Amino acid sequence: MKTLDEQFAEALHLAAHGWRTALDRRLRPLGYSRSRWMVLLHISRNDGINHRALADLLGIEAPTLVRLIDRMETEGLLKRRACETDRRVKQLHLSPAGRKEVERIWASAADLRKELLSGLSQTEIGVTLNALHNIRAKLENLT
Repeated sequence: MKTLDEQFAEALHLAAHGWRTALDRRLRPLGYSRSRWMVLLHISRNDGINHRALADLLGIEAPTLVRLIDRMETEGLLKRRACETDRRVKQLHLSPAGRKEVERIWASAADLRKELLSGLSQTEIGVTLNALHNIRAKLENLT
């Protein structure tokens, strides 16, 4: 029999994976793979992020990201701009079309979140959120 700690870790992993998979299914008809929607969301949260930092956040190699960024720039979803302090570094910014797409992604994510959290009390959500914040803080201290 698994310990409570083991059950928690497994449930956390499966819930996170299932949540991303469900969002992927919702966004696929809008033309978004996980990598595409994650790029847009990370740029929307970190305007001016550079390629390397974005690749690190996504957990992918920079050359893989460059090809994706090239396609998304061609589609008019984002723009590259030279960094003011280092012209070799390119910073990423959403275009107006990219911001509009992020709004669509957030709307789908909000609908899914509402469905998944329905039936949970604010107290249950708060206790779980506190536990997740504590775990995340400990993970950040490991690096």
